[in-house]
Order: sequence, then C-alpha cells, then structure tokens
Amino acid sequence: MSSDDVTDQAADGPRRRDASATRRALLLAARTRFTRLGYDRTTLRDVAADAGVNLALIKRYFGSKEGLFKAALASTPRFLGGESGFPRGRAALAEALSRQLAAGAWTEFGEHPVLMLLRDSGDEQVAELRRRALAEFGRQVLEASGAAPGPDAELRAELLVALGVGVAVVRSAVGLRPLADATPEDLLGPLRDVVEGLLRPPPGQPLPRAGHSGQAESLTTSTKSPRRKPGT
Repeated sequence: MSSDDVTDQAADGPRRRDASATRRALLLAARTRFTRLGYDRTTLRDVAADAGVNLALIKRYFGSKEGLFKAALASTPRFLGGESGFPRGRAALAEALSRQLAAGAWTEFGEHPVLMLLRDSGDEQVAELRRRALAEFGRQVLEASGAAPGPDAELRAELLVALGVGVAVVRSAVGLRPLADATPEDLLGPLRDVVEGLLRPPPGQPLPRAGHSGQAESLTTSTKSPRRKPGT
C-alpha cells in the first residue's frame, strides 16, 4: 500500500489520494489500538501500519498522539441508537443495552469501545473529554428512559452507565462466565429488571405523553393483561 494517503483507483487509470479515507482508516486503527492496549501502549507507528499509511500523516491530520486520541474519542460510536434508532422508553432502552453489552457486539474493536474511556493518558484535556463522553452516555440513558431530569434521575442514569462499563471491564479483564458469553437474549431479562428498578418514575409522577421524545412505558404493565372484574 502507498505510504501516502489511502488511494483509490480512478476509472481512467491514475490513482488519486483520498484524505477523508485516510482519516477514517487512522481513526478506526487508533480506536482499536486504544481500546485494546490503552493510551501508553499504543504507538503511532503501529496505528499507521494498521491503517496502511505513512506515519507522517498522523501528524498532518491530528498533530500528535494526544490529538489522535482526542479525535478517536470524539468519533467513538454512539452509545445508544445506531442502525436500530435511538430507543424510546424503558423497554426499548433495555433492549438497546442488551445488544450493546452482549458478547461479540463490537467485533471491529475486539472489545467494547467504552474501555477506551477508562485508559488514563495523563493529559488533563483528554481526561476532560473522557468525563464528558461518560456524562453524555448518562444523558442518553436519561433521555431514552423518559425520566424527568434532576439530580436523582441523573445519578440513577449514571449508575446504569457504570453497570455497562463494569460489564465491559469484567468481560475484558476477567472473562467471567456466564457473563462473558452472554447473548442479547440472555441479558434482556436482567437488564429489564435493572432499568425498571432504577428509572421507573416514582409513585404519583405522571408518565410522559406518548409521542414525546422522552416517551416511557412500563416494562411490566406492557406485558400484563388487564385485571378482570369478578364474573366477567
């Protein structure tokens, strides 16, 4: 492969540089390395080799290792949503989490990309980006659940994020089974219970009206039949 930008074969023969493809290749390689090895053990030479480009291009596009790490964090895939759309309601949130946290969910990285947010770089600006990213995950959980914003709700959402991060860490560092091999179907029931327990509105709080961005439905009432009156 060329030592310059990633190149494509044009229809008329000559090969042309593709700067955007080079950036994408470098970011993918960087996210994979940072996720698997952490900041300190990832080298720019290895990232460039994985992307198949010249080492100098990292400096051209990102300036430094710190710049590459910041860009990799900023381009990390959305914690919730994706191809299936952003979840609306606690039932949909549990289903989304069961897919996100299942074994083999992130084959392109080898591990869950959230692990990249746990790697200490020693750079305070990078650390702030990590905190912002985790806080954004909590905000997404809160939005998806339909819970009314507030300190208690934010804490509950962050507890759910912490559970997800813990699953990724235990699977990566320990390989604890059956968790390490759990499928979306295995995780769905327990995650429904956790989501409902943490984010169900307190008694007396009205549920958001259907059709709102914060729509929430009970994970239990949606599966139960209406109570029959005696004699019917």
